[in-house]
Amino acid sequence: MPHASLEAHALPYASLLLPYQPESVAAARRFVGAQLREWGLDDLVDDAAVIVSELTTNSLRTGCRTRMLVGLRRPAGHIVRILVGDGSRTMPVMLQAGPDATSGRGLAMVHRLTHGRWGVTLLPHGKVVHADLATPIPR
Repeated sequence: MPHASLEAHALPYASLLLPYQPESVAAARRFVGAQLREWGLDDLVDDAAVIVSELTTNSLRTGCRTRMLVGLRRPAGHIVRILVGDGSRTMPVMLQAGPDATSGRGLAMVHRLTHGRWGVTLLPHGKVVHADLATPIPR
C-alpha cells in the first residue's frame, strides 16, 4: 500500500513496496503517475512512467527476491527524484544496444530523459537507483 509522508525537511515523499513479480512494473507506473498527478506534475507522468518501468524491470532481472521499493521524492522545488531500491548490489550497466537488439536500451532511455541525472547508491544489503526529472517552470 503506498504512503505519502513528509520528511524532516518537509519535502514531499511517497513510497511503495512491491513484490518481485512482472506485474510490479505496471503497479510502479500507476503509483508514480498517481503521485505526480496528486502533486500537480501531470507533465512529468509519461517520462516518469518510462523511467520507473526501466528501473523496476532492471530490479526484477537481478534475481534478488528480498525487497523492491519504489519512491518519489522532491529534493528541491524544481526536481522530482524517482527511486527504485532492491536487495541486490549488482550495478546497472548502460549498454550500447545494436539496431537489431531486442533489449538493452533501458538505461540509455533513462539517461536521455533525465539529461544524465541518474545514479546508484550502494547500501550494505542492496542499492538504490535514482533518476531526476526537472519539473516544468510554472506559467
